[in-house]
Amino acid sequence: MQHNHIYQQRAAVYQWFSQLLFRELNEEQLTSLESGENRKWLASLTAIPGLSFDIKNLERSLARVLRREDRQLELAADFASLFLLAPPGGVSPYAGHYPHTTAAEERREMNVLLVEYGLTPHENETADHIAVQLSLMARMVANKEKLSAQYYFLHHHIMCWAPLLRESCLHRDEEGFYPQAVNVITHFMREDELYLESLLMDDFYLSSQS
Repeated sequence: MQHNHIYQQRAAVYQWFSQLLFRELNEEQLTSLESGENRKWLASLTAIPGLSFDIKNLERSLARVLRREDRQLELAADFASLFLLAPPGGVSPYAGHYPHTTAAEERREMNVLLVEYGLTPHENETADHIAVQLSLMARMVANKEKLSAQYYFLHHHIMCWAPLLRESCLHRDEEGFYPQAVNVITHFMREDELYLESLLMDDFYLSSQS
C-alpha cells in the first residue's frame, strides 16, 4: 500500500512540473497555484531528502509572483525571456540542444517512446521539450513501468542534460520563479534517480540470493 502511495506521489511531482514548464501560465493556473491545497502539496515536498531548502526558495519566489499587480503578464514575460529566446539570450528547454545528443536523434527516440506510452506532445511541441519528457516520466511512474525502464529513461534522457538546464536558468535569474522551479525538479530527479538505483540494487541482491 505504501509502495503505491510513493508511486502516486512521484507521478504527481513529475506531472506538476511538466505542466508548470510547458508554456506561459494563465490566470486560472495562477489562481490554482495560490490555493491552500496547492500550497499544502508544495510544502509536503520538503519531506523529500535534500529538497527542503529548494522548496522554500520556490515558495518565496511564487509568493513574490502572486503579489505582482499584472502577475499573469509579467510571469508570461519571464517565461518568454527565459525559454522562448534562442541562446545565449535565453535558455533552451530542448534536450536535443545539449551536448549529449542531437535534436534529430533525441526527438526520434522520444517520438518512439511517446507512441509506446500513448502520449502525444500538446500543440505540436517537439518531443524533446523538458515538459514532454517530464510528462512521459509521470506516465511511466503512474503505469508502474519496470524500475529498470524508469531508471533508464530518467538517467539517459533527462538527467544527462537537466543539470545543465538548471545551471543556465539560475545563471540567468537566480531568484526567478521558473529557474527555481527547474532547480527543484532537477534536485527531485537526482533523489529519484538514487531511489530507483537503490530499488534496483535490492532486486539484484535478492535475485542473486535465490
